[in-house]
Amino acid sequence: MKRRYLAVAVVAAISATAGQIPLPDPAAATTPDAWGQAAAHATGDYYNPGETRLTPATAGQLRPRWTVPLATAKCAAPAVPLVGANRLITAAAYRISGYDATTGALAWRTPATTRKTSISLAAIVGTRLVAQSRDCRSGKTFLTAHDVTTGKVLYRKRIPETMYGLLVDKGIVVGSVWDAPISKYGIRAYRIADGSRVWARQGSIAGETVAAGGRILVVGDDSTTAVDVTTGRTVWPADAGCHTPIGASPDGSTFYLRCDPDERIRSVDAATGAVLKTFPSHGSTFGFATDGERIYLHTFSNELIAVDAKDGRRVWTATFTEDAPITFAVGGGVVYGWRDTGHPLAAFETRTGKPITLDAKTAALQGAPMVANGRLYGRTGSTVTAYAP
Repeated sequence: MKRRYLAVAVVAAISATAGQIPLPDPAAATTPDAWGQAAAHATGDYYNPGETRLTPATAGQLRPRWTVPLATAKCAAPAVPLVGANRLITAAAYRISGYDATTGALAWRTPATTRKTSISLAAIVGTRLVAQSRDCRSGKTFLTAHDVTTGKVLYRKRIPETMYGLLVDKGIVVGSVWDAPISKYGIRAYRIADGSRVWARQGSIAGETVAAGGRILVVGDDSTTAVDVTTGRTVWPADAGCHTPIGASPDGSTFYLRCDPDERIRSVDAATGAVLKTFPSHGSTFGFATDGERIYLHTFSNELIAVDAKDGRRVWTATFTEDAPITFAVGGGVVYGWRDTGHPLAAFETRTGKPITLDAKTAALQGAPMVANGRLYGRTGSTVTAYAP
């Protein structure tokens, strides 16, 4: 049973939605309303603090509004879509497409190609889209930046190795590689402003690919260290034991570590490596999302639980007879939980755990959605579907 949950951890789906949405509160304008990386941010929090329109009062009115294609092609599974700067970005069938995130209208698309190319979408940062493409035949890999609103290519640079588990933080895109000449794992880092390499080192990224306070945790041959994403230098060495991050706080101050589902979660200061708190046991847990106040987890007792992000005490519990949510998305005071194929999306008020009934058609989602632009965006079969009130 536990294997099933681990298998679905990599399922990522994102959805977009249209409809009549009220204008956002001007006070929230300084916080970007975007889902600019696969887990929303480099911190892996699955949380959009800029979402103010899709609230507990409106989430129950969500309905599917439009779809865009997301087809699988030989050698090129669709990339996890992203949302930012009023664009829904997809990469499928060897091309990147940018859609109006409100209406679903196609805004731009990269030219058709006869080359079978696998594309990864690293991040939307402001109005810049960072992507990696790999020619399936030759293995040649390129790092590319586009203007996310128009699709204009800002640069396209050949890089020597294909990176995996991409994240962007502090203006740097970081990824893992297999360094074939020495038969070791490595990490590479490039500046998103111009695509130039800034550092490289041996090691692999520990656990989930997340950064906190501009630091990532890197596993070497016999130790784990925190590494500055801008320089590649070691900031602090980890103490003895396992240091496997499952995510980080939205403000980047804290790593959350859990070595396996049966372990208790520890919070660690990202600046110093000091253990801040060892959470109480909640049994075997899986998954992660946080809004900075609470952490949302699946338990193997078929529960979705919310625990205090500082001390780990249980705040509320939602119990299911089967298939409790295993992946999450948070925004607008609502936590959305994907249960499994065929189940409607679960939704709860983040503060109280009060359930919110969603439309049965959310059962078509193949993973937790993205929350942005007053909408949900998620994969449904060979399309991305947009849900809006």
